Amino acid sequence: MANRITPTQLEKLADLVSAETGLDISICNAPHYGGWGVYINGGSTKVMQRSTPAACKSFLEGISFGIYAQIKKAAA
Repeated sequence: MANRITPTQLEKLADLVSAETGLDISICNAPHYGGWGVYINGGSTKVMQRSTPAACKSFLEGISFGIYAQIKKAAA
């Protein structure tokens, strides 16, 4: 059975990615428009179309891993 992804988990992950990138990354949920979306610049720029919580989590984790990989590559 898969673990449920809560809004709090997504908000914490968005805060982590925001701190790592230095961008103002925010998430927004609107079920009647298709689910969760990821935005930067105070909601003025959409970086991920609205989708499921799992897709939103994967997108944010991908950004975080990309930053980690760049740091590891630079240190090598």
